Amino acid sequence: MGLTDKQFNGFIRFVLDDILEVLEKLPDGPEKEKLQKLADNLQKNN
Repeated sequence: MGLTDKQFNGFIRFVLDDILEVLEKLPDGPEKEKLQKLADNLQKNN
């Protein structure tokens, strides 16, 4: 069973929301930078 584009975009928004929530609580460091890059890429493609 595949996802429609609309369903996939909804999933991406859901994941992105959780990533942004974690970024707010994460101390500065390489992990935060990597997670921020991921969030940025998801926002560009969504």
